[in-house]
Amino acid sequence: MRPWFPQHRFMTAVAVLALTSAICGASPQSEQDRRVTPRPQGPVGGRVMPDKPRPVTPSSATSGRDTTRRPSGPRTMEMEPRPGPAPRVTGVSLHPGTRVVVPPAWDRCTSMPTLGYWRGRDLMAEIQWLSRRGFIPVSPIGDSVDLLTDYVQTPAGWRAYGISVPAGGTVQIEVQHPKTAWFRLMLVDKWGTPGPGMLQAAIAHQPVMVTYKNPKDEATAIYVIVDDPAWWSDAKDPYTLAIRRNWDPAKTDLSRVKMVAGLWGASPSVSAEFRGPSLTGPAVSRSP
Repeated sequence: MRPWFPQHRFMTAVAVLALTSAICGASPQSEQDRRVTPRPQGPVGGRVMPDKPRPVTPSSATSGRDTTRRPSGPRTMEMEPRPGPAPRVTGVSLHPGTRVVVPPAWDRCTSMPTLGYWRGRDLMAEIQWLSRRGFIPVSPIGDSVDLLTDYVQTPAGWRAYGISVPAGGTVQIEVQHPKTAWFRLMLVDKWGTPGPGMLQAAIAHQPVMVTYKNPKDEATAIYVIVDDPAWWSDAKDPYTLAIRRNWDPAKTDLSRVKMVAGLWGASPSVSAEFRGPSLTGPAVSRSP
C-alpha cells in the first residue's frame, strides 16, 4: 500500500495556495480605485519633464505681439503708435530767402475717408519731422477777421492758420465746403501737439468745427490745420473758414502774442481772401 503522506502534502500545498490567492489576489484596477496616488514626475522616455510654462514659439516671438491675457478692467485712453515707416524728410526745399519748409506731397485720397484712413494719415508726425529741417508754414489770421476763403497747398493737401486768443477767451472755427465729409480740422499748440483744451479735436473722428477755450491766465496763440487729403479745394472751389469769438477784438489787445513761436514760421497765404468782422455764431456771447 502506498504511503498517505505524499497525497496529504499535495493537498496541503493546494490549500495554502488557494488561501494566499484569496487574500492577495486583488486586481490592479481595483487597487487603483481604492488608492489614488499622485503621478510621479520623473524621466519619460529618457527626458525629464520640467514643471515650467510652455516656451514661446518662434512665430509668436517674431510677430511682436504679446499673447498673454491681461486682466479686464477700466481702460485709459492711450495715444496710438505712429504708423510706419516715417515719411522721408530728405531733400525738403525751403521758401526762397527763408527757413520755412515747403511741405512735400501726400498720396491723394481717392475714396471717402474713414476712421482707419484718418488714423493712418499721421499729419502731425510729418509736421514734427519737417520741423527738423526748418519752420512749418502758418498764415496768421488778423484779430478782426471772422471769415476767409482759401484752399490747401497742393500737393501737400493741408494748410495751417494761427489765431490769437485772450485769457479765458473762447473761439470756434468751422470749415465749410460742398464736400465737407472729405475735410477735417486739427488744433495744436506752438510745438505741434494738442495742448490743454485741444484734445477734443485730436480724438474726434472727423471734426469740421472745433471750439477752444483758453484755460491760461494769459493770451496765447493756437494753430488750426485744415486737412483736405483729396484736394477738393482749389481756386475755383475754395473752402470757407469761419472764426467766431466771444470777445470784442476792438477792445482786446493781443499785440503781444507771439504768433510764430515754436516750430511755426509766418508764411501768409497769398490765395486767402479775408473778411470781417461779423461777430455771429455760437461762440459769441450776446448781451441782453
